Amino acid sequence: MAFRYSVTMAWSREDGGYIATIPELANLSAFGETAEEAAREIEVAADAYIEALEESGSPTPAPLELPSFSGQFRVRMPASLHQSLVHRARREGVSLNTLVVSLLAEGLGAAGERFLSPEHAGG
Repeated sequence: MAFRYSVTMAWSREDGGYIATIPELANLSAFGETAEEAAREIEVAADAYIEALEESGSPTPAPLELPSFSGQFRVRMPASLHQSLVHRARREGVSLNTLVVSLLAEGLGAAGERFLSPEHAGG
């Protein structure tokens, strides 16, 4: 079977090796002296776990998928804040959307600067 589950890897000082877990499969973990060994072991454990679920007629958890982002979300705010933002956007000669994106990027600090760079400008 193709392995499609998320694997989380953490170093365990206590165990002197790596512990691999699968968030979708509660209470399942595997040990390895190397990360590669732990990854192999968790795959074996997951296969056995899934097989046991299927044999018992229990549902198997769906693998997590990476989310896709549209770049849009809806924010509810007090009407007074909305009004203040609209007035500020007008004073600065930009759209409300541009102002809010700029303020969010500013709030992120250095991490946000990449969103304000010329190659990300437009629209």
